[in-house]
Amino acid sequence: MDSPGLTTSRLGRFLASRWMLYVPVMSLALIVAGGAWYGYGEYQRRERAAAESRKPRPVINPLSQTFPGQIRPQKTVQVAVPVAGTLESLEVSDGEEVIEGQLLARILNSGLAAAKQRAVEELDRAKGRVSELESQVLAARLEASRASADMARVRIEYETASRAYDRQQKLFREGATARRSYEKAEVDYRKLLEENKSLEETAARSEAAVKRLHGAVDEARGREAEKAAELEDADDQLLSGEVKAPVSGVITGHSKNAGDEVTRDIGALFEIATDLTAMEAVVEVPEVVGKKLMVGGRAFVQISEAGEAPVNGVIREVKDGKAVVEFLSPNAGVKPGMSAQVRFLAGE
Repeated sequence: MDSPGLTTSRLGRFLASRWMLYVPVMSLALIVAGGAWYGYGEYQRRERAAAESRKPRPVINPLSQTFPGQIRPQKTVQVAVPVAGTLESLEVSDGEEVIEGQLLARILNSGLAAAKQRAVEELDRAKGRVSELESQVLAARLEASRASADMARVRIEYETASRAYDRQQKLFREGATARRSYEKAEVDYRKLLEENKSLEETAARSEAAVKRLHGAVDEARGREAEKAAELEDADDQLLSGEVKAPVSGVITGHSKNAGDEVTRDIGALFEIATDLTAMEAVVEVPEVVGKKLMVGGRAFVQISEAGEAPVNGVIREVKDGKAVVEFLSPNAGVKPGMSAQVRFLAGE
């Protein structure tokens, strides 16, 4: 509550009459002062920023940086696909040591498998024909042997009958024997003559059959040999689907997995490293760095598996945003596919 003395005094009435005027004026003065203070602070900040921007910045040498890279062997052998087909199985894994001639994978070619099956069937038929003809030869030889034995027996009887007939004929002419004896001797002689002739023809036919069957057997055996050769070729073709290591080394990668279709134009099916002492690191480098690198320049290769000391390297190639640094592996723990940190040495 206002004091009655103050509000009724001359001073109180004067202040009361001007209070509504002072409040807006004071508020405006405060706003102007605050804006001026903010403006001055903003001016100071901009001046400092401008001064900082005018200061010379230190130039960072890009070669002082380290760049990540991946290790790979320098010397590798690419194993191509020998025959098109389905990759039936992989017999080795990446990182595995292999020796020359070791089986790496099997490729199934349905056409070659069908050709082998046909060759097997044809060889079986050829063998069956040879066996059948050999049985016929045995039977023909047995028949010829019987015919020859019968012919020998009948020839003896025929010769005996011939002599008896000649004797009876002579005696009959002289009247020294009865007609009945003469006629009987003649009948026996002529019967054995026909029988001997028939057996000679039978023996000749048997010998001819044996000779003919021998020729058929020889022909069948020749066909059997041809089919055996075809089967061997089919086996060789199927064996060509066995991918074997051309050299000894370590498998560093493969391009297809079991069940995949493969053709001869896919490139390398396997990659084998033949020397794990000669290694290299492939590094992606910015353009500004690539321009400063030269073939033959030096670099440090840091590999965690090789210990804390970096390995000396030499730039072999700079191309397409990548640098290849050669180095000698310090120990057997460094494997293809490992990561490395590479620092290039300026002016080296």
